[in-house]
Amino acid sequence: MQSTTKWNMFLTEYKKLFYFWLFSMILYTLFRIFLMIYFQQKISANSNIQDYINALAIGMKFDTHIISIFLLIPFLANLILYTQNREKIVKKIRLFFSYAFITISLLLFVVSITYIKEYNNQFNYFIFEILYDDIGAVANTILFQYNPILSLIIFIALLTFLFKILNIINQGKDKNNILDTQNNYLRVFILVILVSAFVFALRGKIDGKVAIRKWAYVTQDDFLNKIVMNPTRTLIYAYKDFKKLQNNKTNPYFNKKNDLIAVGNQLYNKKFMKGDLSDILLKSTQGRIISTPNHVILVVMESYDSWPLQEKYNDLHISDQLRKIAKKGIHFKNFLPSAHSTMNSLGSIITGLPYCGVNISLLKSTGNPEPTSIFKQMEKLGYDSYFFYGGFLSWQNIGNFMKAQGANHIVSAAHAGGRSTSGIWGIDDDQLFSLVQKKLKNKKRTFSIIMTTSYHGPFTIDVLAKGYPYKTEKDYPLKYQILSDGSISPNTLGHLWFSDMAIGNFVKTFEGKEPSTLFVFTGDHYGRRYFNDKANLYELSSVPFILYSRLIEKELFDEKKVGNHLDIFPTIFEMIAPKGTKYKSFGKAMIFKEDKHITFGYKKALTKDAVYKIEKNKGISIWKNHKFTFINKEKIIQNKYLQEMEKKYQKTMGFSWDITINNYQLTPKTKN
Repeated sequence: MQSTTKWNMFLTEYKKLFYFWLFSMILYTLFRIFLMIYFQQKISANSNIQDYINALAIGMKFDTHIISIFLLIPFLANLILYTQNREKIVKKIRLFFSYAFITISLLLFVVSITYIKEYNNQFNYFIFEILYDDIGAVANTILFQYNPILSLIIFIALLTFLFKILNIINQGKDKNNILDTQNNYLRVFILVILVSAFVFALRGKIDGKVAIRKWAYVTQDDFLNKIVMNPTRTLIYAYKDFKKLQNNKTNPYFNKKNDLIAVGNQLYNKKFMKGDLSDILLKSTQGRIISTPNHVILVVMESYDSWPLQEKYNDLHISDQLRKIAKKGIHFKNFLPSAHSTMNSLGSIITGLPYCGVNISLLKSTGNPEPTSIFKQMEKLGYDSYFFYGGFLSWQNIGNFMKAQGANHIVSAAHAGGRSTSGIWGIDDDQLFSLVQKKLKNKKRTFSIIMTTSYHGPFTIDVLAKGYPYKTEKDYPLKYQILSDGSISPNTLGHLWFSDMAIGNFVKTFEGKEPSTLFVFTGDHYGRRYFNDKANLYELSSVPFILYSRLIEKELFDEKKVGNHLDIFPTIFEMIAPKGTKYKSFGKAMIFKEDKHITFGYKKALTKDAVYKIEKNKGISIWKNHKFTFINKEKIIQNKYLQEMEKKYQKTMGFSWDITINNYQLTPKTKN
C-alpha cells in the first residue's frame, strides 16, 4: 500500500510538471507570434508561410529546452526524494521554480520588446555594456523615452493573470491515473519512458542535433531568424558572449593558438621577424595632397548613419547641411563603423585598434598611449590635440581614457555650465560647437575630435522652437507620408534635423574665420532608427565618412572606395603629412589608387556591391543586388569566397584581440 502511494505521488507530480511544461510552451509560442505581429514591418514581404512555420517550430525546440532546465530540479526531486514529508517538499520545490520561471520569463518578454525597438535585435552581448555607461543618464533615457510605468503596469497585470492560471493547474486533481499499475515491471517501463521524455524535452530534439544557437537561423528573413530563440535563451548567450570577449586569457577568434607574427604579416603584407610587434603596422606617407591646414576637426556624430543622406530622402530636408558639405567635399558611402555603440567606435578611432568585442575605454584608460593613437601621431605634425564632448567625463571613463591616449585638452559639458535645460546627457550640439569655437579661438595648429550628443534618446529638445517644420507625420511632404510607417517619430527625426543644423552652422562660422580648416565627419554607429522598418543590411550597417576643405581637389578621390573607422586617421595623415613621415595604423588611407576590395567592422564586412553580417555560431547574412540571403554554417564550407572572407575576419579580430589585451607583447609561439 505504501509503495502504491509513492508511485501515485510520483505520477501526480509528474503530471503537474507536464501541465506546467505545456502551459509554458503555449506561453512562449504566443509571445513569438506576438513578436511576428507587432514587428510585422520588420519582416520581409518575401517571407512565406513556411518561413513563419519554421521559425515557430524551431523556436519551440529552444523553448522546451529552457523550460526543462527550470524543471530539472523539481523533476529530480520528484524522482529521487522519498522522505517522510516528501509530498509537501516536492510540491514546494515545484511551485517555487514554476512561479519563478513565469516571473522571469514575463519580465524578459516585456524588456525584450523595448530592446528590439531600440536595437533591432533580441538580447545580445551589448546589453552588458550598460555596466560601463552613465547609469543616471540611462535611467533618465528609459524613463522619458520608453514609458516604463506603462510597461510595469502591463507586466503586473499579465503576471497576475498568469499566476491565476498556474493556481488552477496546481489545484486541479486527477481522480484517475491511467498510468497507475501495481506491476513492478510495468512501472519500470513507464519510468524509463517518462525519464526519456524529459531528456528529449531538455535537449530540445529527439535526434542528434540539440537546440543550440547555430540551428536557429532557419529562414531567409533576418528578423524571423532573430526571434527563433526566446529572450531567456538569448540573454544566456549574450552573457556567455560578453564573458568570452572580456576573458583576457583565451583568444575567442582563434580556434587554436596562432603564430601572432605570421597572422600579422599575412594581414598587413609585412615580413616582420623581431622587435616591436607594432612595427607590422608601420607605414610611410607618400606626400601631402593638400597644403597643411591650421585646424583639423573630426566630428563623430551621435547615431548619424547613412540613410538620411540617401537621395530618396532629399526632399525631407532633415540632413540638408551635411548633404551640402558632402557635395562640396568627398563623401565615402561604402563605409563601416568599428562597432555598434558610441564608446566602442570612439575608442577604436582614438586608439587605432579594431574593435573586437573588448571594452577599449576600460583597458586603455591608464598607461601610455597606443602606438596607433590618433592624438599622439597628429602631434608629430605639430598639432595640439583637443577632445570635445557634449556629455560628462564620467561617462564610460572617457576623461581618463582620452588623457591616457594623449589628448592635451579635454573639454566637456561641465565647461559650458553643465546640462542644458533639455539635455539629459549633457549640452545640446549648438552649445557644444559654440564651446569649440570659444576654445579654439586664436589657436594655431590644432587637431580636435568632437563627440556630439543631441541625436540620442530621450529626445527632449524643443526642436519646433528651433525651426523644425514637422510637428506630426501629416506635415511631411506627401510622398514621405506614404513611405512612413511610424518607426521614427517626427520629434525624434527633429533631433536628427537639429544635429544637422548645428553642424552646418558650425562649419559656416568656423570656416569663415579659419578658411584652411579640414573638416572630417563620421557617425559613431548606425543609428538604429529608420524612416520605416524596411531598412536593409546596408542601412543597418553603414555610416558616412565625409572630408571637406577648401583645399581639397575632388578629382583626386574615388568616392566609391570601401573603408571603415580605422581608415580615417591614415587618410587624414596621408593628406597633410610631408613625404616619408612614419606612422602606424591598422587602417589604410582612402586616397590612393590601389583599392581595398573588402573592409571589416565588428561582425560586418563590406565590398562595393555587398554587405555581410558575420556571426560565428550561425552563418553569414548577405545584402547584395537589393536581395537578402542567409548562408548557414554548413553551406559556408561549400563557398570558397565566403570561407576565405570569414577566415580573414577571424584573423583580423583575433590579431586585434591579442594586441588589445597583451599590448603588443608576443605570446608564446605555437603551431597553428
